[in-house]
Parts: sequence; structure tokens; C-alpha cells
Amino acid sequence: MIFKKIRVNTTLGITTNCYIILEETSKEAMVVDPGGEIEKIIEMLEALHANVKYIYLTHCHGDHIGGVTRFTTSKRWKNFNSSFRCRRIK
Repeated sequence: MIFKKIRVNTTLGITTNCYIILEETSKEAMVVDPGGEIEKIIEMLEALHANVKYIYLTHCHGDHIGGVTRFTTSKRWKNFNSSFRCRRIK
């Protein structure tokens, strides 16, 4: 298991952490909180030869979800099928 932490500038103009968790054998990866700087995240994924299977959001604040749409619609991930919905869990 590989765990990478990336500091990204968000769409709100602040910095936050984004994480990549990669299973080394299958190269399946999960991106956690892609809040911005999608190119930086994709660059790391490509360096790891990762195949993104999941995007996980720790919560639905703008600094954590700001890059989701750009990430899932980028040409690099054209086959990524996403369903994006935030809701409060009680």
C-alpha cells in the first residue's frame, strides 16, 4: 500500500491536503478530497501508474470537493464513471 499526501490550492483560494492511496499490485487507487490543482494530482497518479477506482470525500466543504468535477471530466479519466452527491449523515 502506498500513501501520498499532496498539498493543493483549492478553488476557494486556500490550501488543503489531498491524498492518494494506491494498492501496489493492482495499481488501483483512491483519491481523497481532490479540492483543487487537479493537474498536480493527475501528475502524481501518472507517476504511480495508478488506475483511479474511487474518489472519497471526508466531508462536503468546498475546499475538499472543489476539484471533483474537473477531475472526473478530465480527458485523462474519460472512462471514470462517477456519481457525486453530498448529504448530511445523522
